[in-house]
Amino acid sequence: MPERGPDEPFDEQLEWDRDGQYFHYLTKWMHALDQVTRATQQPRFNTWARELSHAAFGAFIHTPASGWQPPAMFWKMSIDLTRAQVASMGQHDPLDGYITNLQLRSTINSLPQPIIGPDLEVETRRFTAMFKRDQWATADPLGLGGLMIDAYRVQQLTQQGSSPDAQLLDRLISASLSGLEHYARSGKLQQPARYRLAFRELGLAIGLHAVERMHQSVEDEVVSEQMEALMRYMPLRDEIESFWRDPAHQHTNTWIDHREINEVMLATMLAPEGFLVLRSF
Repeated sequence: MPERGPDEPFDEQLEWDRDGQYFHYLTKWMHALDQVTRATQQPRFNTWARELSHAAFGAFIHTPASGWQPPAMFWKMSIDLTRAQVASMGQHDPLDGYITNLQLRSTINSLPQPIIGPDLEVETRRFTAMFKRDQWATADPLGLGGLMIDAYRVQQLTQQGSSPDAQLLDRLISASLSGLEHYARSGKLQQPARYRLAFRELGLAIGLHAVERMHQSVEDEVVSEQMEALMRYMPLRDEIESFWRDPAHQHTNTWIDHREINEVMLATMLAPEGFLVLRSF
């Protein structure tokens, strides 16, 4: 549906079907642009990513009207980023912004050319202030996958010389493990295809690919114990892959209605390296 106009009343149910800008979609573009720079060592793609990050920060971040509360983020904005469509804050959006900015800054600092465009120092610091008060554990499969992907990004950035929050990786792994334990008990993967959303489950499968890669390079014994616990859920990845590769399940309305994103997510799950691995210089 077209986005809600400035004078149209808010309808929570309709908003799920209306157009608009989501912060966590824009960070995927930032990541994609940065991956091109990491693959080609051409800095302009990273510059575009940082410019997009700077613009998104200016639109999505706001100070609550009360004045005494810390900054927050809108969950959904209008297409031109001039007005909020959903005022609540996404559970992982500040975290996503922080780690994405950390990645973009790490890339440009590794290139010999001088930095052109925003350095994102202020934005990164503001994201840190917001995500420290958040609880990240979730039983949503797409959100769980995102946590595990973020954990792998933090691990790689640390190995490449960046300096994220010292306890961030441990917190991400702990939140992932807590959510996975709950999700595995929910029985949702035993439901028929018509009651399931492929792209959300495939997000979890991609996250489990990230866990496998993390497990191969973990050195810290405490984190390693948590990794072993996460690795016990690896069969879920194979179960999800097998289920959604079945042509019969791709003929259900829930697949067809979201076919484009389902196919992109399935392709990413089958060949995850280009999305997950941050090339070092």
